[in-house]
Amino acid sequence: MAFDLEEQEKIDQVKAWWDKFGGWVTGILTVVLLAYVGYYGWGMYQNYQSGQALAYYDTVNTAVHNARPDANDKTRIQEALAALQKDYKGTAYPARASLLASRYFVEHGDLAAAQQAAQWVVSESKEIEMVPVAQLQLATILMNQAKYDEALAQLGNPPASFKALFLDRQGDIFLEKGDKAAALKAWKEALDEKGLDANFVRLVEMKITVLGGEQ
Repeated sequence: MAFDLEEQEKIDQVKAWWDKFGGWVTGILTVVLLAYVGYYGWGMYQNYQSGQALAYYDTVNTAVHNARPDANDKTRIQEALAALQKDYKGTAYPARASLLASRYFVEHGDLAAAQQAAQWVVSESKEIEMVPVAQLQLATILMNQAKYDEALAQLGNPPASFKALFLDRQGDIFLEKGDKAAALKAWKEALDEKGLDANFVRLVEMKITVLGGEQ
């Protein structure tokens, strides 16, 4: 779909904003969502006190948050993650480690590895409450690879508590795909949801305003 010059300038403003802040927003969103669902997983942490699984998780967590990263961090993450996904699938650790690793890979430019880590949670994790978090992350990774239809497929059936976030991400994908009308529609539907965070509302309203849509 071709946009006129004015529309393209508005779209470029949104894209420029995303290029500057989008990675930060995605990272913060992931951390917030992980904290949100962490409450539900805490019982599993108590029930699965496997020292080896915890050690593998700590390896991933430490490498991801390494204040002084080194060349071996990626290898440590991949090896620990592989062990968790293979041998400790029934514990609370592999899903969280996979999402942490996915974020790490995104930040270090390895979108293939990031996609694989997030996809594992969607397809293999035993923790159902972690799946929508992974779907949001996976949709963003696919969008950044211009795999728009695959990205949208991750967002088709959200749980009620994630619906606004899914709609917001759909809007981002539609915009990248070149469908301004669909983007505006998704963002407006997101604002119709109840109990939204004020910062989230301002962000979505800004996107709508930049594209010249009425709220």
